[in-house]
Amino acid sequence: MPAKDSSGATCPRCARSLPPGSAKVCVYCGAALAPGPAASAGPGFGRRPARDPLIGETVAGRFKVEELIGQGGMGKVYRARHLALDRLVCLKMLKPTLLEDSSVVGRFEREALAASRLNHPNSVQVLDFGRNDGDGSLYIVMEYVQGKDLRLVLRDEWPIAEERLCNIMAQVLAALGEAHAHNVIHRDLKPENVMLEQRRDQPDLVKVLDFGIAKVLDSDLPSLTRIDAVCGTPQYMAPEQATGSRLDGRCDLYAVGIMLYQMVTAELPFDGPNSMDVLTRQVNEAPVPPRRKQPNAPISAAMEALILRALSKDPALRPQSAEEFRQFLLAIPRRNTAPGRQEPSATPARGTLPRTSVLPGEPPPDPAPATHWVGKVAAGCAIVGLATAATTLRPRAAPRPAGMAATTAAARTTDDPGVQARDLVRRAAQASDQAAARDLLGRAIAIDPQNAEAHFRLGALLAGSDPAGARIEYRTAKRLDPARYGAEVDELLKEP
Repeated sequence: MPAKDSSGATCPRCARSLPPGSAKVCVYCGAALAPGPAASAGPGFGRRPARDPLIGETVAGRFKVEELIGQGGMGKVYRARHLALDRLVCLKMLKPTLLEDSSVVGRFEREALAASRLNHPNSVQVLDFGRNDGDGSLYIVMEYVQGKDLRLVLRDEWPIAEERLCNIMAQVLAALGEAHAHNVIHRDLKPENVMLEQRRDQPDLVKVLDFGIAKVLDSDLPSLTRIDAVCGTPQYMAPEQATGSRLDGRCDLYAVGIMLYQMVTAELPFDGPNSMDVLTRQVNEAPVPPRRKQPNAPISAAMEALILRALSKDPALRPQSAEEFRQFLLAIPRRNTAPGRQEPSATPARGTLPRTSVLPGEPPPDPAPATHWVGKVAAGCAIVGLATAATTLRPRAAPRPAGMAATTAAARTTDDPGVQARDLVRRAAQASDQAAARDLLGRAIAIDPQNAEAHFRLGALLAGSDPAGARIEYRTAKRLDPARYGAEVDELLKEP
């Protein structure tokens, strides 16, 4: 057996022994390491780091706490050992202050029970929940996942091949589909809540964390409209979530669209100096198309179109279920590798593209001037538990000379996405080459995902080479314009 490190230091995430030294991150999984105690000038001097009082204790008579992994607004997360099974587990303890509200306790227990029923290989398994015998505090026990979260993958491995990111996010959507079927909405999906395990038989095995926990602390509970209520991260919140509207599973699909955008461009579509600014942009601004945001990255037209569709402000224009979104996503690599396709499906080698921020909260490289908007934005709560709400104003147009009116109107017509998309559809109808027509239609959908004719014509082009992709485009055309395409699509998709 290899000799054990005399320092006894272990990584709080992967639990492996660390080599001697003062590294700031784990050499195995990349987890951030807490700084060690400062060296003292002599024996008996120097401050020792405060030790968490729960470390070394046994919770509920079964789980011995070994290490503090992290903490946030709602409580602390520990690595613990199940004594009977000699198995590492993840132990989450809620803050004692939250125990004072009986509605929070009841909601937590119901949500923990719902999460424990999620039996899916891509969902983190909930093993137990209850109250600690000693102080009555609530806890939830989950499987301990060894690996890297998607935030670290983005930081360390971007750019990511398109086929690989389709595989990763398809697993995320599979986990969401299982959760939505059990009426569990995640509400705080982000890269930090997606873990990747590298197994011998399955690289990039996805585990989605924290199902139902954010929903427990939702702001619809009147007694939780305070600073430590966690109900979402602004950079990943859907517009209906930011405005306090009624939610369903499609708000999670919007978050998947944000993550896909971030994975292909290394940038967030909406960011800003504070949560209020980010939420305002989520509600009012259209995202810059990924291929315009990162023009040197060969992002496929199909991927760009799917991302922009997922980021629609209207939930009815997004994919309507996690399974539908998953099928759209899995069709992209097949479409890119179909005969006659020249479009690359993977990003170029590392170092060939400009690196930009991949972590929320960092300042954007070229922030736009501040703009005022109309509409009330009922702010959700950030990771640290920020809860804000504000009313914003519509941008005021500066007075223009009369001579500029015609020029401005012409520019507005040229920049109208609908006009551009219709022109691309017209050119596709006149193209003699099918590959060129497919590319033109893909560009039209990327510019205007609501153009039903573009989807219908693309479905016709894919019918021979990619029947699954054709069905997706036909159904989308029917959903966008049922009066024009409903009967025809029904006839085309009728089983023989």
